[in-house]
Amino acid sequence: MGQRIPRKRLTAVALLPLAKGMRYYPVFLDLKDRACLVVGGGSVAQRKALSLLAAGARVDVVATRVTKALAGLSDEGTITLEKRAYRQGDVTGHFLIIAATGSKEANWSIYRDSEAAGVLVNVVDDPERCSFIVPSVVDRGALVIAISTSGKSPYLARMLREALEECIGAEYEVFLEILGAARKKLLKTGLSRDKKESIIKDLVRSPLPGLIKEGRSREINSVLKARLGEAYTLSRLGINIKKESGRP
Repeated sequence: MGQRIPRKRLTAVALLPLAKGMRYYPVFLDLKDRACLVVGGGSVAQRKALSLLAAGARVDVVATRVTKALAGLSDEGTITLEKRAYRQGDVTGHFLIIAATGSKEANWSIYRDSEAAGVLVNVVDDPERCSFIVPSVVDRGALVIAISTSGKSPYLARMLREALEECIGAEYEVFLEILGAARKKLLKTGLSRDKKESIIKDLVRSPLPGLIKEGRSREINSVLKARLGEAYTLSRLGINIKKESGRP
């Protein structure tokens, strides 16, 4: 059993963000099959629509004019598009709204209607008229790292994201898949909780990311077998590794 943390200490830890003046509450939203509305049809609206689609949302777009990409998505049935100006009531039935019209007046109307309806709303480049803001994101499959400066310096957020992308490469996406598959298999064994935790911690600290980056499947299997047992190999975990260019 892990060491119990005294209740007073837990309370202090819980209040720490408030003491430091945290402006926003960090959260990841599950948008799968939820209706989301993007108002606007330019490049920014296009980027927002694509990110919502990537999260599994059902995306509606309202705009008088749209990019070719948005028109294409509409033609293939990926999004629902209404070519017209925003109307009061468009927010109804949506879980989340993004206002990207390029018009302060239109964006203000969208924000006001969303707030009145109790719907989450983000007005692009206007943090004061947002019930949530969108962070800069390092996307490595199931590994998602969000960075926010609370709207104070988007450039700094981007710079930090780029720095993290350099040190946390695409190999971490595969690494996490291996960790997840190994953990799932371990949970079905009769090992004690402490033993399972020890094995996973050892695997997390292993040289697997570097081996994955270089496509060294044989060495990866050796690491897995040494730490988990003969039954743990890439193929048995259902993981495919791309070989490094020039390797046999």
